Order: sequence, then structure tokens, then C-alpha cells
Amino acid sequence: MNRLKWWIVGAFLLVILMALSYTSILNSAGSNPERASVAETRTLSVDHKQKDIPVFFNKQGEKEDEDVETKLKEQANQILEVLADQNFKKLATFVHEEKELLYSPYVNVSESDLVFQPSEVGAFKQDTEKYIWGVESGSGYPIKLTPVEYHKEYVYQADYLNPDEVTFDRTKNRGNMVNNIKEFFPKAHIVEFYKEGQEEMDWSSLYVVFEQNKQGEWKLVALVNDEWTI
Repeated sequence: MNRLKWWIVGAFLLVILMALSYTSILNSAGSNPERASVAETRTLSVDHKQKDIPVFFNKQGEKEDEDVETKLKEQANQILEVLADQNFKKLATFVHEEKELLYSPYVNVSESDLVFQPSEVGAFKQDTEKYIWGVESGSGYPIKLTPVEYHKEYVYQADYLNPDEVTFDRTKNRGNMVNNIKEFFPKAHIVEFYKEGQEEMDWSSLYVVFEQNKQGEWKLVALVNDEWTI
């Protein structure tokens, strides 16, 4: 019986000592900032990771831009294949439904340039009307051609499927005419196919211009020719 009594007393004292020890640890953490810093450091490390998240999203944004460039270069190549075959019905499927398709014989784009609906583009082979597409550089004579003739002389006038250079959103002047494509189409992406000539001034470029439609698809809004001008 005495052993049982001493065992109970010993257990009670052990519980009291453990309680006092735990209270002492808590008080020490509250008064000693170095010990409290363990919990605070964990909190700060979590906050730091959260602040790094926007940087991750910025990198994703850059990757998306790279994907757009790759996609539009591929799409522009498909359009070149269609132009080389004069498959205007297929070309019409690339044209922006609302903004339609603008043709400019030179890189200084203007409101006076001709614009065609997708259905009109699809019927170019059957269209024998001679339109005035602009005026010739130097002579000032009107560029009066049928759609098929214009494509031969001012759109697919070189082997752009085998270009000497392909650029994306580059609008620096190659010749002496001001390139205002980006100002005229501020929301556009532009793929340029450049072809060197046999002589210094015998070069040409075709700019394929894309803008998004309401569905977020990149559609063709302009085909712009560039060449040496006087």
C-alpha cells in the first residue's frame, strides 16, 4: 500500500515538473527573439516564394510570344504556298472576316489601298476587271491590273518559298520609302519574306500581316509588297 502511495506522489510531481518546464520554454521564446525567429523564418520563406510567382508568369508570357511567332511564321508559309499555286479559294479562308484583305504595292500603306472581302478574294481567278491598285514609283502611272496580274507582279513576284531572310515584326526601311505597316496596323504581327536580286537594287519583300479576330484566331489582313523605289 505504501508503494502505491509513493508511486502516485511521484507521478504527480512528474506532471508538475513537465508543466513548469513547458511554461518556461514559452516565456523564453517570447522574450528571446532569436528563439522566436525559427517560426518567423518559415513564414518569411513562404512569403518570399509567393513574391516570386509573378516572375514565373512573366517567363510564361515570353514563351507564349515565342509560340505566336512560330505559329504565324508557319501560317505565313502556308499562305505563300497558296499564293504560289494561285489558289485564291484557299487564300480566302485565311482572310480576316471583318477587316478583310488589304493590298498595297508599297510599304507606305494608306486608306486608298484596295481592300477585298474573303468572298471576292476567292473569286479572283474569275475576276477580269482591271483595278487601280496604286501608282507606279517613278513614272506615276496607275497600276491598272486584274487580280491575277497584280499577284504576279506585286505579290508573289519572287520565290518567297525559298527566301534569303525571314523576319518577324521587323519594319525597318529596306529602301527609301517609309514603312508604316505597324502604324497602320498597330495590333498586328508581321512576317516578312525577303529575296535578294541578281543586282543591288533588284531585291523584293512580301509582308504578310495578321490580326486577331473576335475568336482569338490570327487572320490575314494585308499583303504588302516592298521593292526598290525611286
